[in-house]
Amino acid sequence: MRKADLLDELRAEVGVVSDKTNGSVHDLYRFVTHTLQKKMDAYQYTGIYLVSGWYFRRFCESGTSPLPPAVRFGKGLHSLAAVRGGIVREQVGEEVHVLVPFYRNHHLIGELVVVGEAEMIDEEDIAFFAELASLFESKMQKLNG
Repeated sequence: MRKADLLDELRAEVGVVSDKTNGSVHDLYRFVTHTLQKKMDAYQYTGIYLVSGWYFRRFCESGTSPLPPAVRFGKGLHSLAAVRGGIVREQVGEEVHVLVPFYRNHHLIGELVVVGEAEMIDEEDIAFFAELASLFESKMQKLNG
């Protein structure tokens, strides 16, 4: 199956689950991390880190993580993505780490993190990750009025 078709299929699946999610965005986070890692061979790891105190803390994940479960603000790519207010894509050895922050209004809620094979994650994937972050933001708005 072509990547574009597979991403469209994932969009549809995520949309259905998002529509069925009542009262908590956490089920959506779990579904997204597990489904992406399971269906996309290039994604070795997917995770959601949420802001908690002075840390980014791993909430859910799928795959083998090269990242620590908690990262203090001011350290690493998590903070870089938060400060930039946008997607960070960084090559680390043979892997690429992509961090996509998501917000409620102007408050940082967390980040979608995807680690994969450097040559396999392209702009099409990055656009999809940005769509997911936007979905998380709109879902938070609906749930929290």
